[in-house]
Amino acid sequence: MERRQFDRETATIAAACRVRGIAYRARLSEVSQQGCCAEMARDVAAPGERVLLQLGSLLVLPAVVRWVTGERTGLEFAHPLHGAMLTQYALRQVEHRSDLH
Repeated sequence: MERRQFDRETATIAAACRVRGIAYRARLSEVSQQGCCAEMARDVAAPGERVLLQLGSLLVLPAVVRWVTGERTGLEFAHPLHGAMLTQYALRQVEHRSDLH
């Protein structure tokens, strides 16, 4: 049985993942205070590599790649997040999109 220190949220969040100076589209999921799973193009980053996640224009999160399987990449945040910060961001994005319709 897998045991984790922090609960994971199932929200899907659009982000840019900057690897070696190049930004790639990513969808973040399984978000916890310590990290997340990023779905992006294959062979973009390797375990141990440092990346920057950019969510909108104000939120940038440094992270380290811990594992890669196909298009799924496990990221550990450089600094644990407080509470459900990314989940709250995702909810605001959904609310903003629904306001546009």
